[in-house]
Amino acid sequence: MNEAYFNLNDVILILSIGLSLVLALSQPLFTTKNSRSKYLLASFFLCIAVFDVAILLIWNEIIPKGQMIQKCTPYFYATAALLKGPALMLYVCSITNNDFSFKPLYWLHLIPAILVGILFAMFSIDITLIRLDTFGMDSPTYLVVDYSLWFMKLAPFLYFTYAFFVVWKYHSIVFTQNSSVNIEPIIWLYLLTGAYIASALWSLILGVLAVMYRLPYGVTDNYINFALLIAIFFYSVALSPKLTSAKSERTKSSEPEPNEKITSLVSKIMHGIKEEKLYLQANINVEQFSEKVGLPYRDVSFAINRAFGNNFFEFINSYRIEEAKRYLSDEQYLDMSIMEILMESGFNSKSSFQRFFKRLTGESPSEYRKRMLG
Repeated sequence: MNEAYFNLNDVILILSIGLSLVLALSQPLFTTKNSRSKYLLASFFLCIAVFDVAILLIWNEIIPKGQMIQKCTPYFYATAALLKGPALMLYVCSITNNDFSFKPLYWLHLIPAILVGILFAMFSIDITLIRLDTFGMDSPTYLVVDYSLWFMKLAPFLYFTYAFFVVWKYHSIVFTQNSSVNIEPIIWLYLLTGAYIASALWSLILGVLAVMYRLPYGVTDNYINFALLIAIFFYSVALSPKLTSAKSERTKSSEPEPNEKITSLVSKIMHGIKEEKLYLQANINVEQFSEKVGLPYRDVSFAINRAFGNNFFEFINSYRIEEAKRYLSDEQYLDMSIMEILMESGFNSKSSFQRFFKRLTGESPSEYRKRMLG
């Protein structure tokens, strides 16, 4: 009876390879806010495909391999392992920052892969050696491969952790620049980057377990990565376009702003509030507001923070709450529902309205209306 070429783990790897290639090649077809994001995501999918192909070639001993494949596979394996972290991290940066552009400095992320490649060339690492088959293997070669493999596990963990930090930073910035924020895609992005951190950490733990107890749990990586591959594709297509726009906040000069300038800025801002009632526009953000009042958006953010001690999000919603209180306390609007009032006041989310109203008044909208109208 002929021995089977592929077991269940190999089948998962093959499915992952096929799906990764399809997703990588299809990315240019999708419309995104930042065109660079789809190419960065395509690079990430391509890294996953190459990585999985290398794993299949390294660990499936039945697949016939020529001399060239024997020699080249470790290089592709290391390169893909060390570039998937930067690719995902830069993708997260690109979808959370409207100002994102590819900088020459980003090429430095190639250095770890280049250094490992040089080490592999110096010690003539092939498929047999990358498996750490210690029979006949000298100590320096063993150490080079062993440390390289640990580095390939650690580097993605660090990059994924930084990607999570990017999401947290975006989360804090987006509320300073927008009066209405779609929270669902942000939560999903937290979950996604957190899951990749957990996956990379699990890979490190598996390495420790393999060394200490020879536990054969490494194959679970394949199942986890396949599930994450589907999850990130779903997110990129369905949810990332819904992320609320944000621009990077650059450090301002430490020089104090003259009071006259602050006063002038506040005057224009208040004209937009009192006369134009810009806060009633449901999805207005700091950039759109600034354009309406004829000021740079960074000046608007700075003036609101300096003069009112609030970010743009809090500032706009405080006026919306005042508008809602006007409706709720007037008997002629008694027939209006809470939902109608919040929409008229500039809110587009009931949960956001309820949260802000409770925080600023200490009561729910219904309780406030009942008290005011007796």
